[in-house]
Amino acid sequence: MASEQRASEEFVDIVIAGGGMAGGLLAAALRDSGLRIVVLDAAPIPTLPENEPEQRVSALTEASMQMLANVGAWQRMPVQRLAPYQRMDVWDGNGSGRVTFSAQEARADQLGWIVENRLVTAALYQACVDNVDWRAQRTLVNAQRTAGGWLLECDNGDRLHARLLVGADGARSAVRSYAGIAAAPKDSGHIAVVAPVHTEIKHGACARQVFLESGPVALLPLYGDGHLSSLVWSAPPALAQHLMSLDDDAFSAALTHASENVLGRCELAGRRGAFPIHTVHASEYVGHHLALIGDAAHVVHPLAGQGINLGFLDAGVLAEEILRAQQRGVALGDATVLARYQRRRRAHNALMLNALNGIKTFFGQRDPALVFLRNTGMRLVNRLAPVK
Repeated sequence: MASEQRASEEFVDIVIAGGGMAGGLLAAALRDSGLRIVVLDAAPIPTLPENEPEQRVSALTEASMQMLANVGAWQRMPVQRLAPYQRMDVWDGNGSGRVTFSAQEARADQLGWIVENRLVTAALYQACVDNVDWRAQRTLVNAQRTAGGWLLECDNGDRLHARLLVGADGARSAVRSYAGIAAAPKDSGHIAVVAPVHTEIKHGACARQVFLESGPVALLPLYGDGHLSSLVWSAPPALAQHLMSLDDDAFSAALTHASENVLGRCELAGRRGAFPIHTVHASEYVGHHLALIGDAAHVVHPLAGQGINLGFLDAGVLAEEILRAQQRGVALGDATVLARYQRRRRAHNALMLNALNGIKTFFGQRDPALVFLRNTGMRLVNRLAPVK
């Protein structure tokens, strides 16, 4: 009879709870530091998507692309799955207001890239595999403060003593709960219905979003021959439930109507998904030998696709502070080092969260006077390039 595998007890420098995009970037940024880093990820080892496009995508900025390139992840993504976009078209479905953006106006080659989330996580894993102890299908079941850090217990019984614990474990962060950091989620009143769609008219490398009374509908250009886009339809729960209950043909017809035929007939090109939209902002990003990044620290409305870009900035800034402290001989988890990270990131994220909440609220107004003001403002902004 084979003997049972015994649980281990280890001393490490950093434990990153969560192997998503933000946690993966932090691990990759620190992989050559000489620190012993363990990533605990509840999901299986991420692999590159192969067949139908993924439901969940992100709009990556130039800064995010550069950070991924700096850690060697961008180069690992199949170029045929990357979708740069050169234009944005945003309009009010309840009026004539419209704002357009172009890379040419910004004197850039592109405004950003639409990339499948799993593509990013798989590339980050590959960038980490030789220098980071990445443990898939592992979760924390307990965490206790110690004088020099944290004692962590995993679901397989392993115990880890970490000098720094990083919560990158999403909006319902267990790390945040263990640290006693408040972060009450606020229901946006919307559920996001997501799916890849095939459109009759080519997207032309343009990201489109129409604000309906029920919520924004976004069609984001994906890779391929120009006919593939990613849908993010933010809708009240009753409408979202109705959309998910429709058969494929009826759903396609509803989407074609909601998008005002801007890309002709829309047809589903993969499975639909739905997830509630909450906003979250942690009262603190740091604690005793602890830091929060990404959705564990903040969740913003997806209407501008900025969530992961903020998370990447969190990871990049925290990595900078850790490496600077290491060069100066400052102890890992030092309170002043963590305070600098919080000071650099929390106010910036709060500004973005409040701005996006304001946009959502403003476009949800039905008062005729406010609708007129909104449309007039959009037309004015569209004529003023510096403001835009």
